Amino acid sequence: MDKWGLDHGTWSVLKPMFPNATIPVMQLSMDYSRAPVEHYMLGQQLRELRNQGVLIVGSGNIVHNLRMITNGKPHDWNIEFDTWTSAQMADRNYDELANFLKLGNLATMAHPTHDHYLPLLYAAGAVDSKDNVTTFNDSLTMGSISMRSVIWS
Repeated sequence: MDKWGLDHGTWSVLKPMFPNATIPVMQLSMDYSRAPVEHYMLGQQLRELRNQGVLIVGSGNIVHNLRMITNGKPHDWNIEFDTWTSAQMADRNYDELANFLKLGNLATMAHPTHDHYLPLLYAAGAVDSKDNVTTFNDSLTMGSISMRSVIWS
C-alpha cells in the first residue's frame, strides 16, 4: 500500500506536542472550491468528536502572505487582520471568522490563498459554547505573517 504521509501542517505541530506518541492521526483534505462558511460548517459537524476524546487541531496562520514578506515591521494590513481575527475569537463571533472575505482587500492581502486560514474555521466550528478561549504566540513576523494561536478548552 502506498502512503502519502502527513502534510507539514500536521506533523510540524503534533511532533513537538506529542514527541513520543503513537497516536492515530486523521488529516482532512480541504476542498478549495467550497466557500469558507462551508469549511466552518464542517467543523460544526466535527464537534461531537470532541466528546469522544478526539483532539481537533487546525494548523495554519492568522495572516499568511508570502508574496509580501519583508525584513521590517509588520504591514498595517497584517496588524489589522490579526487584530480583527483576535477580536472575533475573543468575542466568540465565530460566524464572522467564516465571513472574512467581506473584509475585501484586507482579507485578500492577509490571505491571497485560503489554505492557511481554513484550518481556523474547522477548529472554530468545533467550539462548544462552554469552551474557554486562550490565545498565545501573538507574534507578527516577516511583515506579512501572524503566528497567533488559539486554544479552545
